[in-house]
Amino acid sequence: MKEFTHVFKSIKIGPLTAKNRIEVSPAEPFLCTRDGLVTDEFVAFTAAMAKGGAGIVTVGDSPINQAYADTNHYVVNLADPFVVHGLVKVTDAIHRYGALASIELNLRAEYLPADLTKEEVKQLIKDFADSAERCRKAGFDMVMLHGGHGHTVSQFYSPYFNKRTDEYGADTMENRCRFAVELLDAVRERIGDDMAIEWRMSGDELLPPPVGMGLQEQIAFAKYIQDKIDIVHISAGNMYDVRTMDYIIQPSYMPRPTNVHLAAEYKKALDIPVTSVGSFNMELAEEAIAEGKADVVAMIRPFIADPEHVNKAKAGKADEIRPCLRCNMCTGDDPHGCPKPLRCSVNPVSGRNPLFDKIEKAETPKKVVIVGGGCAGMEAARRLVERGHKPVLFEKNAELGGSLIDAGANTIKSDVKRYGEWSVHMTKKTEGIDLRLGVEATADIIRAENPDAVIIAVGSTQIVPPVPGVNGGNVCLAVDVDKGLAKPGKRVVLVGAGLTGSETAVSLARDGHEVTVVDMQPMMKIFTRDKNVGKVHNLARNEGVEFKFEMKLCEITEKSVVLESAEGRVEIECDSVVLSLGVRPRFDTIEQLRDVCPETYIVGDCNNRAGNINSAVREGFYAAMNI
Repeated sequence: MKEFTHVFKSIKIGPLTAKNRIEVSPAEPFLCTRDGLVTDEFVAFTAAMAKGGAGIVTVGDSPINQAYADTNHYVVNLADPFVVHGLVKVTDAIHRYGALASIELNLRAEYLPADLTKEEVKQLIKDFADSAERCRKAGFDMVMLHGGHGHTVSQFYSPYFNKRTDEYGADTMENRCRFAVELLDAVRERIGDDMAIEWRMSGDELLPPPVGMGLQEQIAFAKYIQDKIDIVHISAGNMYDVRTMDYIIQPSYMPRPTNVHLAAEYKKALDIPVTSVGSFNMELAEEAIAEGKADVVAMIRPFIADPEHVNKAKAGKADEIRPCLRCNMCTGDDPHGCPKPLRCSVNPVSGRNPLFDKIEKAETPKKVVIVGGGCAGMEAARRLVERGHKPVLFEKNAELGGSLIDAGANTIKSDVKRYGEWSVHMTKKTEGIDLRLGVEATADIIRAENPDAVIIAVGSTQIVPPVPGVNGGNVCLAVDVDKGLAKPGKRVVLVGAGLTGSETAVSLARDGHEVTVVDMQPMMKIFTRDKNVGKVHNLARNEGVEFKFEMKLCEITEKSVVLESAEGRVEIECDSVVLSLGVRPRFDTIEQLRDVCPETYIVGDCNNRAGNINSAVREGFYAAMNI
């Protein structure tokens, strides 16, 4: 078992002492009112992370003036003096569990520094200072000033974005830093010396000059302001350039921990504590701090997946920590155009606080038969035990996992594989689940159990199109390629440009195959299904994969595929054809079982449509809550 000897040491941050080295990094759960006032849901969501063991809990992206608040709804609006009333509840909840309360002050705007008059520049500084004072009144211990990711504050230091010709211009180092210095002085005057200031910045904007500011340029800035701040928070990238977005919010295809090497350089150069952020878990946090690469590690998605993960690590129960998929379900698909309340693929409670903060015991314990030991079935079984029910889980295969095994088989899907292993481990570990592995549940077998309720979670089957040649020896399924059960030839045509097929294309290309991906749908229609598809397509193209859209598969021969497009038929020579055309529910099995028991729930992939981990976990959870 991993020893966490460094991450649980206290640390002094200016006038404060944090009980450990784990910080909740800022995020936007979109749980406030439309006008940015605090709700009970927001308080409960925030409190869960403090209760879970964080040393510092940071409330995310909070507008410092009304102009920004008018474009960013459902987050804390620091421009409104009356927001203090609700924020007191937030800091009370954080302090209850011994954590420091922090809040991120930010400004995003469409204008550039040169568009502002000097009076408007002074007003922005005042807006930050006014907001910081409200945070002090609300009981916060720290404020985090966002000076990174290409937002307005960072633009004053950037010669590329700052074309001013006065003392706030970028012609000298003193002028480049003037806005930040005056901002920090104004904030310090309002909050006093008993609060701490954390400065968030991009350790490297990861863009070529003159557009981006590189590592050494950013270190020079940090050294210039370090006597005015208590801790510096090192992220990376520029949010206004799509090329760096994956370094700000890392998808599952990015390595862990993404930006720790940057923090290590700041540690060498500065005399104040350094925070690192970017795809950490507790093991990696311990490693980074033990090796002296960072003083504090910030994370948010692991808290969303499992708010108790810090406490679990401290108690020697790291194996029970629910892993984050880094699927970015929690970040929303259009967070500022159409914000939605936060949801998590693996934790159905997050974002639904406080509705399910306490799982209520059932008034009458029931015997529940679960058919299927995949994602939905295992979630349901574990939750049923929490409620005092007696689940009997039938899985026709000799092992639990279902489609989670397939989903995590690809080499670039290690996060899904880790979650699948956790789900199986916890299901086996949970006392009270009667596991019947290697048994296919028929209607008669279920009746013999005399259950009070039944949950059908039998999953789905791969779609294979009825085209000539589809049963040939040169044809296989993408999932079989991922699992190592099929070995395609050198030239591969992969049919299906969705997420699974594109991920398989990446791994094939990295293994030296020449891959062409074809799909009958237009590219943009595919992209709208899942925001991660575009990221994987870019990854695949970087590996040499070619994509062809609006082409329908008509025939497979021994040496080619025949496709039909608007221009007519096209033949592409290849050695192997790999199919990734989605899945369909096991309708026949469902029909055989759905009337066995009056109280029956159909969940997961078999629930009318093929779903994903998010829908499977949610439906399994809801079934357990409703019984």
